[in-house]
Amino acid sequence: MAFMIDIVKMTVLIADDMPGMVSSIRSIMKVLGYGKKFIPVTNGQEAWRILKKEPVDIAILDYNMPVMNGVEVLSRIREDRDLRDLPVVMVTAHSHQEFVAEAAESEIDAYILKPVTVKVLGDKVLHVVENANNPPPMVYHLQQARRFEDVGDIDAAIDEARLAMKANPKSSRPLRELGYYYFKKNDLKEAEKWLLKAAQMNSLDVFAFHYLGELYLKRNDIDKASRYFDKAMSISPRHLTRGIHFGKILVQKQKIEKAIQVFEKALTLSKNDLKLREEIASFCIETGAKGYGAKLLESIVRADPKRKDLLFKLGVALEEIGKHSKALSYLTNAGKEDRDNLEIKMHLATVNLALGRPIRAEKILKEVLKVDPKNKKAKELLKKCV
Repeated sequence: MAFMIDIVKMTVLIADDMPGMVSSIRSIMKVLGYGKKFIPVTNGQEAWRILKKEPVDIAILDYNMPVMNGVEVLSRIREDRDLRDLPVVMVTAHSHQEFVAEAAESEIDAYILKPVTVKVLGDKVLHVVENANNPPPMVYHLQQARRFEDVGDIDAAIDEARLAMKANPKSSRPLRELGYYYFKKNDLKEAEKWLLKAAQMNSLDVFAFHYLGELYLKRNDIDKASRYFDKAMSISPRHLTRGIHFGKILVQKQKIEKAIQVFEKALTLSKNDLKLREEIASFCIETGAKGYGAKLLESIVRADPKRKDLLFKLGVALEEIGKHSKALSYLTNAGKEDRDNLEIKMHLATVNLALGRPIRAEKILKEVLKVDPKNKKAKELLKKCV
């Protein structure tokens, strides 16, 4: 960091959705004599807003918060050029594999398992501040590497990553960073070498697995890319977004079967989150995997019958893949919800014609023309009803 943190006068951001926990942490800090100004917030989004607006010396974040959780805030901090070196202490009730993986990737300075005690919080905060003021050699060189990356000097960044590796040969972080910089330089052979070493050294290094996936995707080795993206998602579901990105690329490459496998894995790990299901469905319908997209939309409508807004979209998708009977059912229900919608009526007419029901189609088309006499498509379809 460009300045030294005064542990007595520092500004501390405390983010936790439980007011009692915020009060407890603030009280402990005051007892310890750590910090002069305390900024309490109740969710990650508010924490991020404060961080972008006000100077903060250290952030103490709860792992599991609404709106935006602690790890999401931390990821934004580490990706922000002005904030990325901010010391962060994560407070969590979790000690499982997913959290450990996220801690490793996002470079949490320290984490505390609940319940928070005076000794543990005091020791962790003191350690974090001391490291921020006097970074260990490995951390210092990795910080320098990022600064060189910022100005586009990848060769200098590689040199710093190598120095970081010499400073701490037991950490996988310098290895994966070295692989990442070679990847940015498009030296895929060297990138592969170092990323594989990082993955072998630390089986929870999600960053290494993710970039191996990116590397093999660049080589068009879909099987290997899939294997490593799958590994990254399995270790940490936070990597669902990256896995889904991979699935979308597979769809665009017309490798639909493999894309579906990736999407299904992501949905399983997300515990079948309906919002994620809808995002994937919409993408698939728009980009050529309409059958799978329609299947996902059907599952959403079954799980949440109130989603009447999806009936028309689902009906059109089924119509486009030739499942006219199913399409008719959903379009009919969509029409009941929005009786004056001419677009729905046009699709109903088209589907009725496809099902050999010209009389029904004719009736619908006449309703359309009564409202919109100049509708050319309705006139053309009407001729087919004769």
